[in-house]
Amino acid sequence: MLIMTRSSSTEPWKRDLYILWVCSFVLQLGFSLIMPFLSLYLEDLNVHGSAVELWSGVIFSANFVMMAIFAPIWGSLSDRVGRKPMMLRSAFGMGLVVWLMGLVQSAPQLLALRLLQGVASGFIPAAMAYVAGIVPRERSGQALGILGTGATAGMILGPLAGGVLSRWVGYRPIFFITSITCIIAGVVTMLTIREKVTPVARKSGDSLVRDFRLVAQYPIILAMLFVLFMNTFSMLTAEPILARFLQTLNAPAAWVSFLTGVVFSMTGVSNLLVAPISGRLSDRFGSKRLLVVCLAGASVMYVAQGFATATWQMIALRFVLGIFTGGLMPAASGLIARTAPRELQGRIFGMTNSAISLGNTVGPLVGGVLAAQFGVRAVFPVTGALLLLDVIWVSMKVHEARSAEEMAANG
Repeated sequence: MLIMTRSSSTEPWKRDLYILWVCSFVLQLGFSLIMPFLSLYLEDLNVHGSAVELWSGVIFSANFVMMAIFAPIWGSLSDRVGRKPMMLRSAFGMGLVVWLMGLVQSAPQLLALRLLQGVASGFIPAAMAYVAGIVPRERSGQALGILGTGATAGMILGPLAGGVLSRWVGYRPIFFITSITCIIAGVVTMLTIREKVTPVARKSGDSLVRDFRLVAQYPIILAMLFVLFMNTFSMLTAEPILARFLQTLNAPAAWVSFLTGVVFSMTGVSNLLVAPISGRLSDRFGSKRLLVVCLAGASVMYVAQGFATATWQMIALRFVLGIFTGGLMPAASGLIARTAPRELQGRIFGMTNSAISLGNTVGPLVGGVLAAQFGVRAVFPVTGALLLLDVIWVSMKVHEARSAEEMAANG
């Protein structure tokens, strides 16, 4: 079993939580800086015409595919060597890879580095596993909800800051700025997080397949992996078609790009506001109730978006949508933290990151196919219907469980 101790004597988990909140914010902010101009950067690499869209899609997805593959591997390793080494590996590894992105001369080089970036990722799931391991069980939903707002805040502000900075300094310097933010997060983690680990030798027969079998012993965790996949999937089905959808709502042509950013950011803003509150609610009233309410509300909001007739309606609906989706991550993460034994939490939170990454990859693809086959409005009711199926899944499969320690103690 992985043994961790902290030297601070007065609720040390709060100190570490706030430090990792800042680090998660800085990392996600830096990562999100490059997203607004990724396709424009390809033009600087002599990619033109329809090839820009093709390369943009492949390069955007490459990172998430590799994250989905490697997240369980890093999670399993963190259970043996500790969460802090995995956070340092990720922060410094991404810092190096992103710096090299600013030096590339061709699209294949950028693709190769995006693949490596996915391999190097994993700071946030390692941080979640670390916090889940030190926070009192009854406060896990609140603590993980607060930690999640750090990444959400960075995700909201990053594209806005990247768009402004790219006008001032150009595209390549943004990669160097991003690299520096990753290194700063790594240095802060190295100097302030005081995790002490008793190394555990790898058992004979340990493998990724064995890790999945161990996790499969906890049906509630498998259900939460599906919930987290659907949450990210549903958020991104609209990504490829939102700008075109706003055009059908007669949004001014000169403002479509700006309004698209506003519509997307509304969901993140409300996520940021409600996540800590949702975490406390899940700790107090139970995660299942909160999950059912949030999934049902999100389903209704997606269906409603399909009937929108003005841009302001989309802005309002996406804000309300974020209130519901903002409650899903704290509720699911808190339930996982309370259910899973501490020595498995690294690999389990690695798998949650895989589920989220798969949602990031599959969501835009499905949204694009639906729009191409049935029109842009079809994306919203189909997404709402899938979330309604998820409500039924949670109602049938999720049962509020005692912690793994409590179940073991009582046989």
